[in-house]
Amino acid sequence: MRWSREALGFDSRAGGWPLQQAPSFHCAALAAAGQRTAGGALPSGCRLVTILWRHATETRRAQTARTVSRVPRISVVVPVYNVESYVATCLQSLARQSFRDLEVIVVDDGSTDASAAIAERFTGRDRRFRLLRQANGGLGQARNRGVAAAGGEFLAFVDSDDVVADDAYERLAGALDASGSDFATGNVLRLTRQGTSQTQFLARTFVRTRMRTHVSRDRTLLADRTAWNKLWRRSFWDAQDLRFPEGVVHEDIPVTLPAHLAAAGVDVLAAPVYHWRLREDGAQSITQRRLERRVLADRLAAVEHVRLELAQRGPRKVSRWYDASLIRDDLRLHLDVLEQADAPYRALFMEGAGRILASVPARSYRQLSALDRVKWHLVRRGALEELLEVMRFEREDAEATPPLRRLGRYYGDYPFRTDRPRRVPGSAYRLRRLDEELALASHVDDVRVEGGVLRLRGHAHLGCLPATRPGAQHTTLTAVGAGRSGPVRTRLARSRARTWEVRRADLSPWRSEAGVDRSWSGFEAKLDVRVLQRRGAWVDGTWKLFARTRAGWLDRRRARFALASPALIGAADLETSDGVRARAVVGADGTITVQVSTRWAELRGCRLAPGGVLVLDVVVVAAEAAGVRLRLRRRSDGLLLHHPLVPTGDSPGLLRGELPLDELHAVLPSLEAWAAGTPGASEMWDLSADSAPGALPVALAERLAGAEWSRGGQGTTLTRTRRGDAALITRRVAPPVPARRQPTLPPAVRTQEPA
Repeated sequence: MRWSREALGFDSRAGGWPLQQAPSFHCAALAAAGQRTAGGALPSGCRLVTILWRHATETRRAQTARTVSRVPRISVVVPVYNVESYVATCLQSLARQSFRDLEVIVVDDGSTDASAAIAERFTGRDRRFRLLRQANGGLGQARNRGVAAAGGEFLAFVDSDDVVADDAYERLAGALDASGSDFATGNVLRLTRQGTSQTQFLARTFVRTRMRTHVSRDRTLLADRTAWNKLWRRSFWDAQDLRFPEGVVHEDIPVTLPAHLAAAGVDVLAAPVYHWRLREDGAQSITQRRLERRVLADRLAAVEHVRLELAQRGPRKVSRWYDASLIRDDLRLHLDVLEQADAPYRALFMEGAGRILASVPARSYRQLSALDRVKWHLVRRGALEELLEVMRFEREDAEATPPLRRLGRYYGDYPFRTDRPRRVPGSAYRLRRLDEELALASHVDDVRVEGGVLRLRGHAHLGCLPATRPGAQHTTLTAVGAGRSGPVRTRLARSRARTWEVRRADLSPWRSEAGVDRSWSGFEAKLDVRVLQRRGAWVDGTWKLFARTRAGWLDRRRARFALASPALIGAADLETSDGVRARAVVGADGTITVQVSTRWAELRGCRLAPGGVLVLDVVVVAAEAAGVRLRLRRRSDGLLLHHPLVPTGDSPGLLRGELPLDELHAVLPSLEAWAAGTPGASEMWDLSADSAPGALPVALAERLAGAEWSRGGQGTTLTRTRRGDAALITRRVAPPVPARRQPTLPPAVRTQEPA
């Protein structure tokens, strides 16, 4: 019996089997085919019908699954108000998320520019995007409107001038699926026209990944007060009846900190998930409007709300930690601008801050400097005129005012120290390790390599203390390996540089800006890299150089140096043996490190072959040199490209890679380059040899740096990074600037409907 698709009910015009007819045609086909054969097997036609029946059933299940998946796992709420210059980049970062099962709810909060029109274009291109409109009601109201319309298992919030990392929600959702925590939070980078950098107030919070932690066990989570770097479990959000306050700024604080307290577990991811923009177009974000009275009033209200929540529901130690963070962070932001504020602002601050500080215990001030303790004491007493005088002293006279020594202790010689009617306690003036007057100031004037030995010249001194004779302040330099308990390791470290004192005429009192005699604070040091060996053998690692200065019973250490010139930043190779590479690196942050590597890679030659192919000769010294690939990593977004490295046969470890420049130039520009406001600008690609057990940065000799190649109107430059490694810089022709009222989408991966 012959079977045809049409006889079985296949609709060729519809492109598939009509599911509602599948049971009937299956039964009809079986009846037409007759009974089983004598051997018990189905006739060949019946077997075909069975296969077709299974196919129809699987198709029906797949369509049902697609229908169910229309309720996405993640709902992202994006309030929009007059951000036409940034909103396209923001929404594009959401459209290209590696986690595809999401919906984006854009809430137009009464924008008067082209922001809503840009968002509407996304809804037409990608069915995952929805646009809601409302009259201007503020960020809190727009977020609440979006939450009400959201149907996902998880909730996320994004500010429309920021950018979300490509794999952000894949990481956050993966963490929640694995741990079962109530919400996950990720690291935040600051986004400027120069690129991205670590957000400093969150650096300690996200130094490492922790799963199912809690604010009562992890004090650093008190700094994690933003809503937009998190993925919230919707069931937790509803169970806690979380809702953003409306008509105010600082909406995040009254939500995130009580949520931290109520959560059974929180996942903390060290990987960056969010790029927080610093507005550089003249428009100010909420965090840049500290001098507005409304911003101050809302901050004070948010702080009092959280303190009440912690007092009622939280452990006492968390309340103490929060009080200490208020003085150090929240209220400090407004105290620092008090001199520039008008009279009503000052009165509001003194009244509100004084009311809050009245119930803050004395122990919360212990980790502050003496000058800050004096200022907060005056705030508590409502002494505005005295407070402004102390702030003037700090700005104009503090650097040139040496500390006082009484009974073996040092005190700051600040205003009102001996003024009894002012009633500032003497303990507030006592100097401790945190105070600038006793802090170690270490400077480096010259760093060079001579005879394979690292030589340094500079000066170091303790605060305002003088160094009028040899030995008054004794400085040593020590190389300390990576690890915890830095102060202990610094004391016990044996890898010390040979250091000797030097008299510095330029630090005499009549030539010093502070007017303090530090003539004998100079030093010179040399470090032979062989002191880093362990039992005569080389060990891979990085050693950081510490300065340690002692003056009597005072003993201070510091790992960062003030550099006399930016020209000191860079890397230099030190002399070693046995095929080991050692390199001294002076970082832009003032750190000086020595890196020792028994596995390394170096670029020995480069040339442009016919056809625009860049030929790179790389020496790889590694235990496993087989299967090595040349890896290019784009700095702006971490995009990876790989090209094979094959042995040349000329010498052991010498490999050759071929990189077609046309392919490199054809790579779409990163979204981060557009987000930084520099479309068409240069992109930097770091080179490394991808080899087990890990990638090796490709070192570059200075003689090869600066080579340039042009092809098709686009240029490529080989450059040497500050760490001495090889990198390629590609430059593209900038596209025309779009009209202000008709901004275009970035030329990244265009929005598409999910498959």
